[in-house]
Amino acid sequence: MKVLIVEDDHASRFFLESLLESNRYDFKSASNGIEGLNIFEEYKPDIILTDIQMPIMGGLELLEAIRDKKSDTIVVMVTAFGTENYAVQALHLGANNYLKKPVSSQELLRLLKKYKAIISSKYSPDVLPGRLMYRKFQLEFNTEFHKIPKIVDKVIVESNLDIDDNEKVNIELGLVELITNSIEHGNLNITYSEKQEALNNGNLDELYFERMKNPVFKNRIITIDFFADNDKLQWTISDGGTGFDWKSLPDPTDEEHLLELNGRGVFISRFLFDKVEYLGIGNIVVATKIISKMS
Repeated sequence: MKVLIVEDDHASRFFLESLLESNRYDFKSASNGIEGLNIFEEYKPDIILTDIQMPIMGGLELLEAIRDKKSDTIVVMVTAFGTENYAVQALHLGANNYLKKPVSSQELLRLLKKYKAIISSKYSPDVLPGRLMYRKFQLEFNTEFHKIPKIVDKVIVESNLDIDDNEKVNIELGLVELITNSIEHGNLNITYSEKQEALNNGNLDELYFERMKNPVFKNRIITIDFFADNDKLQWTISDGGTGFDWKSLPDPTDEEHLLELNGRGVFISRFLFDKVEYLGIGNIVVATKIISKMS
């Protein structure tokens, strides 16, 4: 997996370079958007980590230039205090995620690990001739957190999506966020505060392991129902948890909540799909892509 760092601040760039080098990632660096775009053309990275505010060409301009090329490269924006609204603007322009400064090494490494698994498991089925009238299927999965990339890959293959690569990546990343949420907070009953504490202490895997010792949590399943017709693609994800008050999720677009971890995966998925809605007690989430918006 190849990573491109685009950061004008020397100290921040050195931190990211050192972190990636010590974890044996293949990477290149640029100090502004123009330099980053030139490297992007030759290097063809899988992931771009870019600051938002930079001289010559900023992160938003770089993002627009990359998306104009119909690239499926995953773009993660890095935002500082005072530039929170730019993160929302970046998501509207096609960014896939964002991190706050100072960047947490634990959070970045977990994000890279998640994306690496997705990139490694990519599969492109042959496009079948004919016009889709409707298609549906149902899949069930055990509570196995570390198999989420393979689960998503299975869903994408069965969905047989005849869409461009950038839209397919958005769907993949959105499904990862929603399925992760269903397993963590649904099947394993991990609260947002418990996850945040585990992330801060670097022992999230240990928390998963402890919850999986409980047969009540371990034996819960995830069900994914897919439906497609000429108008839309729709995934309904159901977990075996007791649900949650989804109406109380903080609005990340409020300045005080934008860079918080709580509910961020759900928030990001709303930009990757055209519609995301929870049903009933909150253990069912429906993600929809409108076909006319992808053409």
